[in-house]
This record gives sequence, C-alpha cells and structure tokens, in this order.
Amino acid sequence: MGLFWKVFDKVIDVMAALAGVILVCITGAVCYTIGMRFLLRQTTIWIIPMTEYALLWIVFLGTTWLLRERGHITTDVIYVHLNEKTKHTLDSLMFIIGGLTCAAMVFLGVVHVCQCIAGGVTDVRAITVPKTAVFIIIPIGSILLTFQFFRMAWSRFIDIRMGK
Repeated sequence: MGLFWKVFDKVIDVMAALAGVILVCITGAVCYTIGMRFLLRQTTIWIIPMTEYALLWIVFLGTTWLLRERGHITTDVIYVHLNEKTKHTLDSLMFIIGGLTCAAMVFLGVVHVCQCIAGGVTDVRAITVPKTAVFIIIPIGSILLTFQFFRMAWSRFIDIRMGK
C-alpha cells in the first residue's frame, strides 16, 4: 500500500504543478489581450472562454494537493476549545463526509461526461469546444479528492485507536 500512496502523492504533485503552469499561462494570456486591446484596439476572442475553462481545471488539478497539505481555510471558533480525541473524531467525521461528497461528484461527473460524449455536446462561443474536454477533469479530480479524504479519515481513525 505504501507504493500506491507514493505514486498517488506524485500524481497530485504533478497535477498541482500543472495547475500552477496553467495559472501562469492564463495570466499571461489575459495580460496579452488587455495589451492588444489597449495598444491596437483589437482583442483575442478565444482567451476569455479558455480562461474560464482553465479556472475549472486549476481547481480540480490543485485541490487534492491543497487538501493533503492542509491548506484549506478552517474555522476554529469551537474547534480550539475541544480536547484532542474530540478533535480527531470530528476530523474523521468531516473527512468521511468530504469523501462521500466527492464520491458523489465522481458519479455525477462521469454521468455528465458520458452524456456529453453520447450527445456530442459542444460549447459554441468564440470557439467551439467539446464539453467533454472541459468537464472530464471533474470526475478525475473528484476521485483523487475522494481517496485523499478517506486517507485522512483513516489516519485520524488510527490516531484515535492509538490514543493520540
């Protein structure tokens, strides 16, 4: 199982790095289109829709890494007043709920992508893009999030059993 988690961690590291690269690219693209509009009174019409798609991809590429690194925002108003065992129990419960929610997103994402494939659905705006290419990242990112949530829940469960 250790090999699985090593590979899993590498995959989410690569996905997070890819999210960073995409972010840099769309930042450059938006700056380019603003410059073109200002200097030449012309704009590049495909940049805005591609930026929207890229933002969706960034979220699902980077969220699992952020969860693993515990970079999400938490509210500690009640949490700081709890003892360690209660904190671990509450963490386990939250991780299980998160995992189940992401598992539902995997299912719904696969259903939606299959419907897009079956119907040949495209997004027709400045450019025509198959919706499958836009939405395929949702089930991929969600399955990784599901694994990470359950991994963290299991870790907290072990902590509880060991009395930590």
